[in-house]
Amino acid sequence: VRSAYCLHVELCIQPERREEFLKVIENNARGSNDKTIEPLCLQYAYGESTEVMNKFIFHEEYCGSDGGKEGFEAHQNAEHFKLWEEFAVTEPFTEDPVVDFFRTLE
Repeated sequence: VRSAYCLHVELCIQPERREEFLKVIENNARGSNDKTIEPLCLQYAYGESTEVMNKFIFHEEYCGSDGGKEGFEAHQNAEHFKLWEEFAVTEPFTEDPVVDFFRTLE
């Protein structure tokens, strides 16, 4: 088991904002999983709930100093993340986002 700083995120998106959301998230995933852009991102995965339409679940893992928090902070400062922030402030959610941070146990 690798040591990593991780996030579990659940986002419920307004149906009429779905396509816009998917474009923003696909861009975020592409940048996050590109080792030339985010070398400290170990995994950025997302999908849609099998039970609730427009509910998206994310699993992210980062490495680096401070138990991997360095990688997450680099992610927050990346250009592709800025596009996500611009989208998120437009209130596209039907429920408050759920974000859980954790570290892997060895």
